[in-house]
Amino acid sequence: MTSNYGGFPDYEQLDTNNSQPDPFELLSAYIDDEVTPTERQQVQQWLDNDPEIKQLYRQLLTLQSGIQGLSVPSPPEISPKTLSENVFATIDRNRNRKRLLLWGGSAIAATILATISGLLPGSNSPSLRLAESVKQETAKKPVLVAVTLNQPAIKIPKTAVSSSTPIEPEF
Repeated sequence: MTSNYGGFPDYEQLDTNNSQPDPFELLSAYIDDEVTPTERQQVQQWLDNDPEIKQLYRQLLTLQSGIQGLSVPSPPEISPKTLSENVFATIDRNRNRKRLLLWGGSAIAATILATISGLLPGSNSPSLRLAESVKQETAKKPVLVAVTLNQPAIKIPKTAVSSSTPIEPEF
């Protein structure tokens, strides 16, 4: 049975019943310094005699140094107050968007409904009928306007004349 160790050359895995360990696992443990003295001798013997194992060892070392060289970005320092303000501002923006979408959708729906109801034949609105009926009534009854120049139509009462001397209060 063969296996590919993440892009590494194929190595024959040994059965677990066999006394020889897996070269890949043993090399990985050797690099991490987690082997017994007998396993260390076995790995050193492989490195001296087997060029494929030696190449795998170099690849594992390169991989390990690449992983150790990676830096973990530290998160920016942010105060709890600023964090909570940012969270609540985001929540408020989402609510305002939903509210705007609801009002805008309602306005569009009302406009479409009004347009459709105005276009349907035979669906005259009551306000249009009222305007038409008032127009017809005014056309049937002529209105006469009489203007008199010398006599007013309504008697206007005269205002009381005030005296020019002030009235003094009595105590």
